[in-house]
Amino acid sequence: MKIFDNIIVRLVAYYIGTTAFFNGLFAIFPSIPYYINLERQRYQGSSNFDLTSGALMEGPSYTVEVGAAAMLNPEVTIPVFMALTAAFAVTLPVTWVYHWTRPRKRYNQSFAHTLLVVPTAIALVVFLVKGSLALAFSLAGIVAAVRFRTSLNEPMDAVYMFITIGIGLAAGIHLLLTALIASIVFNAIAIGVWHADVGAKPAVIDGWTLVESDDVGQLLGVSGVLQPQLTEPDKKGEKPFNAQLRIHTNRADAAQHAAIPILEANASRWQIAQVIQQEDGTSIVEFDLRIKKSADLAAFIAEIERSETEHVGKVELKKRKNKKPKETV
Repeated sequence: MKIFDNIIVRLVAYYIGTTAFFNGLFAIFPSIPYYINLERQRYQGSSNFDLTSGALMEGPSYTVEVGAAAMLNPEVTIPVFMALTAAFAVTLPVTWVYHWTRPRKRYNQSFAHTLLVVPTAIALVVFLVKGSLALAFSLAGIVAAVRFRTSLNEPMDAVYMFITIGIGLAAGIHLLLTALIASIVFNAIAIGVWHADVGAKPAVIDGWTLVESDDVGQLLGVSGVLQPQLTEPDKKGEKPFNAQLRIHTNRADAAQHAAIPILEANASRWQIAQVIQQEDGTSIVEFDLRIKKSADLAAFIAEIERSETEHVGKVELKKRKNKKPKETV
């Protein structure tokens, strides 16, 4: 295993390298932090009011130039270039974490691309409208007319969008250190929550006592596995189960909970038959089920395999032949 295959090592190396690059750039070209500070003072100065006279206190202003010289004015070009570059550089590891931690079934490549470019666009917009109330209202009118819309099906996707917007805002007002710290802290929390699998198992409380998962399994007759109830109660004359599903897994509880919504969509009735513990530490979770006639068996198996790619191995589905009882004369 290569050392850079570890996501923590890769993130730490990237943050150290990025910080060293910008520090070296500022040391070699001291005019860059000078122009950035000049732009920051201009923004702060244009937003301050004199409380005695009620007049707006003006900060430093741009050097007035025309033609090609205006396009190459370092007082404008350097702060813009650094804001856009920093927004992209700080957002890139956030996009990596989204790519690494999202389940394949819920991963959206288009959304990952959006996360990467949104902070750059926001940094440019903030750079344009800061200090100008008229431009800010104009931008609000344009956005209301265009009405950009997107649907976020997962709450975590909205969180990723919020952090990238915050990074873009920080970069737009040249708070580059704030953007970097926000990126580091967010990625640390996101990876920690993902790795710890926080909230994977529902809490069970007996009275005022929190019941551990092993105790729950013993109470329900299966060690360490929370056994759900049948989707339908047993009834006389009910059609029997016509298939058996076997899931090979290294975490029986995770595979079981991931399979439940898929079973509800493809089977009219189902129940857990047994959980078989293997000598190598893995388990086989067996389900008895009655498959719906409309179910696509190949898609059904593939969906279970994708539901928990880290814990689910082989998936077997065996159909049962129900013999009709002989008629009596």
